[in-house]
Amino acid sequence: MNLNIRITGPAWAWVNSTVDIVASLFAELGYDLVTDIEYESRIKWWVNFFDVNISDEEKKYLTKKVDIILAFNADSLKAQLYSLKSWATIIVNNKWSEKLKEKWVSLDDFNVLDLEINDKYDNTYLLGILAKYLNLDLEIMLSKLAHVFAKKWEETVKSNQDIVKNIFETYEIKTPSSIKIERVWEAKNMTFWNKAISDWATECGLEFYSAYPMTPASTLLSEIIKAGKVKYLQAEDEIAVINSAIWAAFTWARAMSGTSGGGFALMTEALSFAVQAEFPITVVLAQRAGPSTGTPTYHEAWDLNFALNPTFGDFEHVVLYPSSLEEAYYFGWLALNIADKYQTQVIMLTDKQAAELHWTHTELKAPEIDRGVVLDNPPSDYKRYELTESWVSPRVKVGTKDGDFISTSYEHDEYGATTEDSDMKKAMTEKRWRKLQNFFKKEGYRWYEVYTSPHSISPNGREVAQPKKMLIVTSFTAYTAKEFVKENPEYGLIIVKFLKPLDERLRDELVWKDEVIFVESNYSWQLEKYLTNELWLKYVDGLKISNLRKYDLFPFYIEDFRELIK
Repeated sequence: MNLNIRITGPAWAWVNSTVDIVASLFAELGYDLVTDIEYESRIKWWVNFFDVNISDEEKKYLTKKVDIILAFNADSLKAQLYSLKSWATIIVNNKWSEKLKEKWVSLDDFNVLDLEINDKYDNTYLLGILAKYLNLDLEIMLSKLAHVFAKKWEETVKSNQDIVKNIFETYEIKTPSSIKIERVWEAKNMTFWNKAISDWATECGLEFYSAYPMTPASTLLSEIIKAGKVKYLQAEDEIAVINSAIWAAFTWARAMSGTSGGGFALMTEALSFAVQAEFPITVVLAQRAGPSTGTPTYHEAWDLNFALNPTFGDFEHVVLYPSSLEEAYYFGWLALNIADKYQTQVIMLTDKQAAELHWTHTELKAPEIDRGVVLDNPPSDYKRYELTESWVSPRVKVGTKDGDFISTSYEHDEYGATTEDSDMKKAMTEKRWRKLQNFFKKEGYRWYEVYTSPHSISPNGREVAQPKKMLIVTSFTAYTAKEFVKENPEYGLIIVKFLKPLDERLRDELVWKDEVIFVESNYSWQLEKYLTNELWLKYVDGLKISNLRKYDLFPFYIEDFRELIK
């Protein structure tokens, strides 16, 4: 069973709460689900819509077309009619459906379940109709309402429950649904991407987080504050944010900042200081549509080049880009470990689409904490920037006996003292680069995933011809791309999760293919340019390189693959 429900209305209409109830209800019954949240930065009256995509087959992908829509005003319903499947179901207060009819907007092609509602509980009435239409057990719905409104007055709980009871008893559904929503598995955990990142932060030894609120990274800060386990600073701007995090790292604290493109731009000078002084720092860069303020609550992935080249000077750093909620959790630990272990700067890319997705998930696993090489008893002539075989210098905790050292933005010698000596400059430049050399061989990572359709295996278990056309994607787009590949086994899929240092073994996956199709949410095909150049793909005889780009503020839907690739 695959069911797609869209809930639409202005910001003041409690759309978010309605989505939360629907999503948590299906998660409680054991279904897999993922939500898609689309809202305008212009808050008061404008059209927002949130999708809940539900499956009992472990499918998590986004679709333009929905089966059921709950609408909270006429304008929102009219704006979303394009999204409805043939003979989809509309659940709405009948004053809005009548208003559309007055404007000569026909709803004749849809199954309209409307009701005269004259009080403030529109969302409860519509949820009641939805529950009855889907043949949901009344007691399950009443239990969910009791849980949702538990912090309110008992009278509020009873009022909402009475509305639903009355709908189940009296509301007539002329075209019954063939769907019967029952428990399919044990209750599943549900969370959202930014919360997964904040959860690992509170569990993996993060000691300091600094941020200035900026969509879509803002909820990282709010979730860390809610957890109450990590010291934080909500600073006046992103310059203060990154400098406070750097100085926390200087004092041995595990430190991280979160921001979006405009804020990250203000961090670049301090990041260069972090490179020179080898401060371990992690920054979550949550992309949104730009340039400048742009359309700040919508999706695009414009900042890949920015993450790869975040500041001035000649240096190497790490950029990773998780593609699932489980990876958002795991990569958080990994980012802090890498930052400490290599005394480097780690940028964890995410984007608006992923950052705000709610979805069910499996067990969240993370690596052990690794703080790198630490001296508890340093020698009296301790060298903070000692030149070693691994190019990584042992650290000490600030205040350790005989562990005094200098960190400066100037070029320095092994002790940290300023120098302009030519040989020392050369040695320190090589040190900063070489500590990440052969990164994947040293760590044993293969941070890309190759996926082919299960249908590329014949019934007798033998592999058939491997696909000769490969899609290359990042982030949550991987889920929707996987669904397309399942339907079209002539295509394969590569999900790139580490962008820098780049795992050059990826080239071996591509040189024998006929076509590589880069899928990305920007106009300037940044992923294509980067990988094509780094992997020398343009020199591979017979390899066609093409792209599928989207920059209309919305994510890749399954229909985009079906229509644009075909």
